[in-house]
Amino acid sequence: MGEPFRVGYCRCSTDEQDVEIQTEQLLALGVPRERIFIDKGFSGTTRKNRAGLDNALAAVTSAAAAIDGRQVVLTTPKFDRFARNMAEAGQTLTELREREVLFGLGSSIYDWNDPFGKLFLQTLAMVAEFEANLNHLRTREGMAKARAKGRLKGKQPKLPLTARKTIHRRYHAPADDASLADLAEEYSVGRSTIHRIVSSAAPRA
Repeated sequence: MGEPFRVGYCRCSTDEQDVEIQTEQLLALGVPRERIFIDKGFSGTTRKNRAGLDNALAAVTSAAAAIDGRQVVLTTPKFDRFARNMAEAGQTLTELREREVLFGLGSSIYDWNDPFGKLFLQTLAMVAEFEANLNHLRTREGMAKARAKGRLKGKQPKLPLTARKTIHRRYHAPADDASLADLAEEYSVGRSTIHRIVSSAAPRA
């Protein structure tokens, strides 16, 4: 049957997080760099506007249709990099099954058709969603305490500082053709938000 045909996916919730570690893990598993797809600045709690994941799914779909006799595997270093929403994780894994694509978690490969593999992945999805909800709860509690102490004043920016820096740099970079519409869609905000960021001075800490 030969070595599996692997397509890699990794994600980081902010630009500060080092996605290179995940990339190195995928390279060590035999995923070529050109078949590694990345989403930056996304929490993983939803599939919306995750171009990296969409491109990874398109790549495994094309490979499954073209390759004869080799397993096609969508590989990610950690499950919570792939999804932190149980319903959407199940939907995506079902799509992989329908396309005869397996799911790789690190060096292990799981078949959504196998009852034990399905149970294991469902459990991971449930844990990932629980952790995401717990983090959101802690964040809300922390913000509520800060407001009570007068530390949060006025309207807070819709995007973190690191994301605003990246948007400003990309929009003004000669080699980057990112438009207001492209950036608004990528960061799930309105064009007016992007316009305010790129029209002002470069954000600073």
